[in-house]
Amino acid sequence: MNRKMFKGVVCCGAFILTLSACATVKNFAGFFGILNTSKEPGSEKNLTIFAKTIRSNRGNPDSHYLLARYYQERGNHLEAIIEFEKTLAIEPGNVKALNAMGVSYDNIKQFERASSCYQAALKLDPESANIYYNNIGQSLFLQRKYTQAIEAFKEAAAYDEDFPNARIHDNLGRAYAMAGQYDLAVVEFEKGSGSASTKSVLDRILLEAERQNPASGNVAVAANDEAKAFASKVSKFLQERQASIDMTQKKQASGEADNICIEISNGNGKEFIARDMRDSLIREGFRVTRVTNGINVVRTYIYYEKGYAQEAKALARQMPVAAKLKELESLDVPEIKVKILLGKDMIRHMRNPVKNSSPLNSWIGA
Repeated sequence: MNRKMFKGVVCCGAFILTLSACATVKNFAGFFGILNTSKEPGSEKNLTIFAKTIRSNRGNPDSHYLLARYYQERGNHLEAIIEFEKTLAIEPGNVKALNAMGVSYDNIKQFERASSCYQAALKLDPESANIYYNNIGQSLFLQRKYTQAIEAFKEAAAYDEDFPNARIHDNLGRAYAMAGQYDLAVVEFEKGSGSASTKSVLDRILLEAERQNPASGNVAVAANDEAKAFASKVSKFLQERQASIDMTQKKQASGEADNICIEISNGNGKEFIARDMRDSLIREGFRVTRVTNGINVVRTYIYYEKGYAQEAKALARQMPVAAKLKELESLDVPEIKVKILLGKDMIRHMRNPVKNSSPLNSWIGA
């Protein structure tokens, strides 16, 4: 073998070894379809192969973190915690690992350890306080400390005032419901998931009641009786509320609402949302006379001329998001008395939304 050929072989070998040594977890994950950029997730078989492969990258914090998440998503929380601890041993300031480890501790009912994880993450990363307060609230909720959970969820929601986080408001709604504050629960459910029907809210509250009061053995009869009484109480409240809303809408549709002109302006860049909202409001008896494109905004606003607050509130009740009301001396077009500017928070209410069915969907960051 001549010297040039020998050099070529050595260089090729060195290049391959370098690639192998520098390969990150993301390379492996991408190869197996775990972190692919397409919308299709990797198969369970690929994930299993990935879990075996990732073990060869010991000492890499990303490697241990992704393996921990692999275990966590499959409910193997003890194994997940072990891998999160390895991540933190290498990288103590990894707030993602701290937060996610708290979620796993919650799932095995080690609430004090979960709280310690969230508090440590909050101290290291105060700019993401909404995430940690939400998870603290979820931990308290699981302990049936509903009053404390409400305060934590409210703290989380305060950080997202301009762009409400649906998950936080849904969680706050559940806490209010379990605390017996049904009117406040409905308000939060509407902010989180849009206009809440009697049935959807009742189903959600009853689901939480069943989760909080699992029936087994001799306790089953008492638990079922309690659930029926709870259902009756909630149902009565929601029916009375719905009757009140229906009456108000009928008055608005047949009276003052017909006498004002409404403009809908698209402020999120997505086609047809303003048109669809116009059609929906017209079906409810409102008079929409103008559809325009507006400036891009994060949150939906309802602007109204002085003296038309009631009409603006009636429109706000029709919205699937928590619109922010603002009074103005006058609008651009004299005949327009109320203007709806649809923000980016409306995008998730487009047709055929994808629902998150993960068992971890009450927490954020795991």
